[in-house]
Amino acid sequence: MDSVFSGVKVTYVASCVPKNQINLNDLSPEYGEKETKKIILSTGISKIRVAEKSTTTADLCFAAANKIFVEGGIDRTDVDAIVFMSQTPDYVLPATSVTLQHRLGLSKNVVAFDISYGCTAYIYGLLQASLLISSGSCKKVLMLAGDVMTRYVHPMDRSVRMVFGDGGSATLLEKGDDDIGFIIKSDGAGAEHLIIPAGGMRLKNNKDSSKETERENGNVRSDENIFMNGMEIMNFCIREIPRVLEDALVQRKWVKEEVGLYGLHQANKFMVSYLAKKSGLPPGSFPITMGEIGNTGPASIPIMLTQNYGQLRKESRLEKTVLCGFGVGLSWGTATLNLAETHFYDPLEI
Repeated sequence: MDSVFSGVKVTYVASCVPKNQINLNDLSPEYGEKETKKIILSTGISKIRVAEKSTTTADLCFAAANKIFVEGGIDRTDVDAIVFMSQTPDYVLPATSVTLQHRLGLSKNVVAFDISYGCTAYIYGLLQASLLISSGSCKKVLMLAGDVMTRYVHPMDRSVRMVFGDGGSATLLEKGDDDIGFIIKSDGAGAEHLIIPAGGMRLKNNKDSSKETERENGNVRSDENIFMNGMEIMNFCIREIPRVLEDALVQRKWVKEEVGLYGLHQANKFMVSYLAKKSGLPPGSFPITMGEIGNTGPASIPIMLTQNYGQLRKESRLEKTVLCGFGVGLSWGTATLNLAETHFYDPLEI
């Protein structure tokens, strides 16, 4: 997909992370001090945020959305649609978006739906909101994106335990004078490289799926835990991300050096740094902020924005912004937009 939508603007962005924090250096007794330090050095992640058992993705997104409504003075009844982007919904059914419509006090006239997506979810969410607004059916769309992926991480699988964190976000899009460009790509042939095999209708949870066994490199997990083939994901990103970033610039007729912000999915420090170098991005244009939060999947881009908006605004880096998500699916994509007049709020903690 390669499209530009006119008359759409992002007006508010807020995020929320759990207060609970795990210092990854404390895992040395389990994984060995040398291995632990090696992983921290490579990923750039020294701490991860982990939600309490009673806290869900919906709770994190609710807090972020409520911040926008309260601080922004937004009339909740003006929202025409709510889109919930997550792989960790509250229930199999009903849709989490519908329960959040009620919790947030939105009108019964809103359209509400969930989309199951991970690391590219923020881009997909912006696309869905833009489609609703550009069609003329909606004037304001609330897009919520997040995950509590640590629930699916096996404690003895260091390949993912020292990477993933929990987080949520809320973004309000409205009818306006700006344009948002999108390039979206998918390749289901790589689905097996980032997957939770059991729990769906293809393989329901059972006594066999819950069996914990030793896998590659001594990692332990069951088929009910998340699996990530890090090398294959890295190869996919090296192959596709520089190309899609270039395509995004061509689409908007932007010059690479004139773009103030390249907001890449905050997978880990090594990946973001390598992709930025491979893509020839200007120094200082690609923030790396997952160090004390972890890879929060759908929420990683909005959390990065809410962590860095002060400096980015001070340096006038938001007028030309390229956001890029990539990961599970496999899927990848970009959104090119103007965030110069967007209201941001510092990350909340609950």
